[in-house]
This record gives sequence, structure tokens and C-alpha cells, in this order.
Amino acid sequence: MATVSLLRACSRGSRSILLQVQVAPKCASTNVISKPFTASPALASFEYFRARRGPFTPEDKRGKGHMMLASTHWKIERAVALGMIGIMPTALFVQGAVVDHLLTTFIYLHGFWGIDGVLKDYLVKFVPWVGKVWYFLAIVGFAGLVNFNFNDVGVCKAIQMFWAL
Repeated sequence: MATVSLLRACSRGSRSILLQVQVAPKCASTNVISKPFTASPALASFEYFRARRGPFTPEDKRGKGHMMLASTHWKIERAVALGMIGIMPTALFVQGAVVDHLLTTFIYLHGFWGIDGVLKDYLVKFVPWVGKVWYFLAIVGFAGLVNFNFNDVGVCKAIQMFWAL
């Protein structure tokens, strides 16, 4: 509220550089007005960074190029996180190819989605190509871990050998 008052005080009538204020109608109820003001053309680029409020259609939730609803993706992320609770203690006592691949896949997916979320939330708007670099690094990293599981001692045994040092 103080910010709006300050911007109103600093504006120069309807030709404000900072902000153009829309006056709410006199018959407005006590309900919250969703957009009491709009940005001037000078601030139009900042509209890109403004958070959107719902309700969203399924197309909005999917976004461009996505095949899955955001709620479905969230459920899969939670299932992977809960699965790691059982896989990690199992990896301490049962060593083999199946546990190695499960541990590798679940931990890598969990880390991939976490870093991907941070990159999409904070960096993609400024560096649009960072997503492609991250996908490339993730594929190469996962291929290296799968190769390590097939052609070497495996992740569980490697961790056990590391802690034995």
C-alpha cells in the first residue's frame, strides 16, 4: 500500500513514467480487486517477470512442449523422493546390479528435477540456452553412472569402498 501511494505521489498525471493508475469504480465492493493498476509502456518488459495467478487451464499447466500436467509431475517427484527412503538403507545391506541401478536412477532423477526447477525459475529468463546445456550435462552424467554400474564395481560398492578408506 505504501508503495502504491509513493508511486502515485511521484507520478505526473496520466503521462507517468513510472505507473499509470486505474481508478476503481465507485460501486466497488469490499472484494479484492485483482489488478488495481497496470504498468506503463516503460515497464512493459517487467510484465514478463510478474507471477501469474490462477485459475489455469490444463493447457496453461502443461506449458509449451510439455506432455504431462504439473500435478502429475509433482506426484511422480514425491513418489521418487519416498522411494529413496527405502532404497538408501537397502543399498547399505544389499549390493547388486538392481540396487545399483535403482539408487543411481532415483538419486539422479531427484537431483535433476531439483536443479532443473532452480534453473527454470531463476536463470532461463536471462540465459535461455541454459536448459539445453543442463539436459546435455544430465544425459552425459547419467550415461556415465550407468556405464560405471555395468563396467565397474557399481555405485553401492564404490561408496562402501570410499568409506572404508
